[in-house]
Amino acid sequence: MTAPDFSSIPVLDLAVARSNKPQFLQDLKHALIHVGFFYVTGHAITQSFLDHLTSLTVKYFDLPLEEKLKTDKIHSPTFLGYSVQGNEITKDKKDNREQFDFANELPQLWQPGQPIHERLTGPNLWPSDTVLPGFRDALLDYHKQATDLAEELTRYVAEAVGLPANILLDEYVVKGQQHRAKLVKYPAIDELSATDGDQGVGPHRDNSSLLTILYQANDLPGLQVQNHAGDWVDARPIKGSFVVNIGTGLEHLVQRVAVATTHQVLNPPPGRGPRYSIPFFLGARIDKKLTPLEIPQHILDERPETVVSDSGNQFNELYSEDPGTSTVLNRISSHRDVAAKYYPELAKAHGINVEDANAAY
Repeated sequence: MTAPDFSSIPVLDLAVARSNKPQFLQDLKHALIHVGFFYVTGHAITQSFLDHLTSLTVKYFDLPLEEKLKTDKIHSPTFLGYSVQGNEITKDKKDNREQFDFANELPQLWQPGQPIHERLTGPNLWPSDTVLPGFRDALLDYHKQATDLAEELTRYVAEAVGLPANILLDEYVVKGQQHRAKLVKYPAIDELSATDGDQGVGPHRDNSSLLTILYQANDLPGLQVQNHAGDWVDARPIKGSFVVNIGTGLEHLVQRVAVATTHQVLNPPPGRGPRYSIPFFLGARIDKKLTPLEIPQHILDERPETVVSDSGNQFNELYSEDPGTSTVLNRISSHRDVAAKYYPELAKAHGINVEDANAAY
């Protein structure tokens, strides 16, 4: 069937999931099939904790550049750590944002000869606690709370599309798997040079994940979602809520019933100051080919026929066969300085130009 074009992002309240689960699942199914994005309220993460996390986020980005560079991604092949403004690329165009990637702590165990995707797993790079007290502990605390929320939502997602509640987590998330999160700062237009444009992050879909849980940490516009006709819809911040969207891993597993909707971020208008956001990605396993699940026919019949996307299809076909290599290539294409240092042969083999990576490294 042809999907209706959405003009706003639905809001789902987890309190309804506890008081009227059938209604919640019906609303969730509609959001999954026809939008691919929804706000969630009624969660257990307190506003006081989110305010504390926001304060630490601002303090991190306000550190002197030399301090932030001590945690730069270039120091690790995991792509965890700091990225300077404009260093990430989407669709061959630079993104105007600073970011700090972190994850649950795991050791670096990869050795030459092991699968290349295993090189993505490793320890975080943290600023000194004397420089930013409490930063590490707060981010790891948030990571645990975001993981719990994402897993709760994933169980509801499975039920909403006619699957057993635990099948996605039991079959397609490895115990002890490393899930990633980010702190992101988008400078306002008047803080950029005239040639920078207004691309905070270009049109993309979230690769290799089941769900993304995004906290918009201040009241500034920027996030836009592309509806199925190709029009852009604003996803403005709602105090205390999270924005949730579908990743390509989930889309593949549920036979494209839940759509990994394309989205982008514009830099804030002049005079408004920077926008801060904190996304968490519940990753689908990338250690083996993912086999689509058996979705009931009456739900498959609701699947949208056509979804317009400006994100492109780089590595999509490879993902269905080899999600590990596909995930590495997506990271390489976005962070070419890290690729030039740690993955030059793989980048060259797939036509990714890393010769122009930041010469400072």
